[in-house]
Amino acid sequence: MKENIKFLDSCRVCSNKKVSKILHFKDMPFTDEFIPRKNIGREFIYDIDIFLCDYCYTVQTQHDVDIDKYYIDYKYSVGQSSKALKFMDTLATKINNDFFLKEKKKSILEVGSSDGTQLKQFKKLGFDVLGVEPSAQLSNIANKRKIKTLNKLFSENVSKDFEANNQKFNIVLLTYTFDHLPEPGIFLKNCNKILKNENGFLIIEVHDLEQIYKKNEFCLFEHEHSIYLTKKSASRLLKKYNFEIIDFNFIGEDIRRANSLLFIAKKKKNIVECKTEMDESFKVFESKSFYNSFEKKIKNGINNLDKYISNRTSIGKKIAGYGAGGRGVMTLANMKNSSQLDFLIEKNPKSKKIYTPSSNLPVVSLDYLNENPIDEILVFSYGYMDEIKEELKTYGYQKNQIISFIDVMKEGKNV
Repeated sequence: MKENIKFLDSCRVCSNKKVSKILHFKDMPFTDEFIPRKNIGREFIYDIDIFLCDYCYTVQTQHDVDIDKYYIDYKYSVGQSSKALKFMDTLATKINNDFFLKEKKKSILEVGSSDGTQLKQFKKLGFDVLGVEPSAQLSNIANKRKIKTLNKLFSENVSKDFEANNQKFNIVLLTYTFDHLPEPGIFLKNCNKILKNENGFLIIEVHDLEQIYKKNEFCLFEHEHSIYLTKKSASRLLKKYNFEIIDFNFIGEDIRRANSLLFIAKKKKNIVECKTEMDESFKVFESKSFYNSFEKKIKNGINNLDKYISNRTSIGKKIAGYGAGGRGVMTLANMKNSSQLDFLIEKNPKSKKIYTPSSNLPVVSLDYLNENPIDEILVFSYGYMDEIKEELKTYGYQKNQIISFIDVMKEGKNV
C-alpha cells in the first residue's frame, strides 16, 4: 500500500508552495482497517504529518493514499444510534422548515451518504433524494431501502454527468465527508455548477479544529482526513470558491454530534450576513508557535492515558475500551500501553474475530461482557456517552465504572 502514497508539494486550498510541518504522528493506521488475527502486522501503517499553509493558514495533510479499495469495503455507519438519528431528523426538519416549507419540488444530493439514513429523513419531508457513496455494502443497504444511491466516489466526472443531464439540486450535503476530500477546491467549483442559483444551499459538517485543540482530540488527525477547519478558515475557504457561510449555529450544540463544525452556505450573489461573528481568538490557529504548545498537550494527554491504564491494571483491575470508530483506533495506536486493555467493545462490530490495526486489540460485541466481565470501561465514543451508559447499565455496569478518555487526558486528572 505504501507505494500508493502521493506526496503533495503545495497547499490543497490555495496552491501556495510554502507549507510548514506543525505536528507529527509516527506509524499510524487507517481507522477502519480491522483485520483477522492472521493479518496482524500486514495492515497499512504510515506516519501522519500535519502542515500549516503559510499563506491561507489551512491546516492539512500533504500526503494522499489511494484508498479506493479501502472505501469499497468501508462499513462504518452511525444509523443505529438514537443520538445520531435525533440529529439527522432535526437537521432535515430544520432545513425544510426554514427554507422549503412551501416548496413542492425540492431535491438533495448527499456526498458520502452511507446507508441512506440521513437521506431517508429528507425523503419523509418530500425531497427527491440522491446519494453518492463509495462503499458497496452501504450503497446496497441504501438502495434496498429505496434511497437511490450511486456506488462511486464523488468526482469531477460525476459532476459532469449531472451537468450533462441538466440536473441541479437545492441542497448538497456532506456530513464528515468534506474533510476527507483530497481537492476541496475542485469539489466546491463543481458544487457551484450543480447547485440551483435560487434556493440552493451547501451544508457541510466537519471536525472542528478549535474543539480538537480544546478537547485534545489528537485522534482525529487521520490518514483519511485532508483538511482541518475552524469557523474562520472554513469561511475563508468557501469565499475563495464563491460561497458565503450564512450560519454556523442553525442546529444547537445539544443536538449536534461530538466535535461538530456544522455550517450552511449559499453562492455569493444570494448572500445574507453570517449569523456568527468572528473574533480574534481564531488567529491563534494561524501561528506555528501555537502548534508547539499543542504538541506538548498531546504528549501529556497520551501519557495520562498510559499512566491511567498502567496504574489500574497494576492493582488487578481489568479494563476494556468502548468504541471502534476513528477515535478509538487512533488513540490506541498512539498509546504505549494499549495492549494492557482486555478488548475493545463495539455495539455493531464490522465482523467477528477481528482486531484493531496497529494496537491489535480484539473487537467484541456488547454481549461478550456476559461471559467476560471487566472492572472499568474507557469510552472513546464520548459523544454518545449517555447512550452508552444506558446500554451498559443492562449489563450491570454502574456510571462510576464508565470513564471518558477525554476526562483521563485532561491536565490534573488523577491517574
